[in-house]
Amino acid sequence: KVDGCWRLIYSTISILGKRRTKLGLRDFISLGDFFQIIDVKEEKAVSVIKFSARALKIFSGQLAIEASYTITTKTRVGIKLESSTITPDQLMNIFQKNYDMLLAIFNPEGWLEITYVDESLRIGRDDKANIFVLEKTESSQV
Repeated sequence: KVDGCWRLIYSTISILGKRRTKLGLRDFISLGDFFQIIDVKEEKAVSVIKFSARALKIFSGQLAIEASYTITTKTRVGIKLESSTITPDQLMNIFQKNYDMLLAIFNPEGWLEITYVDESLRIGRDDKANIFVLEKTESSQV
């Protein structure tokens, strides 16, 4: 049931205070959709966070985080960060100085517990006390 593309519709993750200012999220950069593509056969997941720069309408990009996972219980997986990339390069230039901070916010490493899943909805929580609600979507939206 978890195989495929999911779009985040609710999360308790928040980016506040100094982190928000340092990442340029106050005035310049805005977050867009968050997608997660899960490949059950390969035990891999790719999270894609969309960004856009308000001042430059043509300027948008994404942070892609690749992770592998291992099933630890019937409802829980252990997650290991494999790689991350920001595209286009201009967006990486903006985040370069605070890239570690950006990754710390969206880093999937640790564990994720799926508390509910059906064909169209997935609810989970992680070891950082975040809650996630995702809906199944077409991968063409990513």
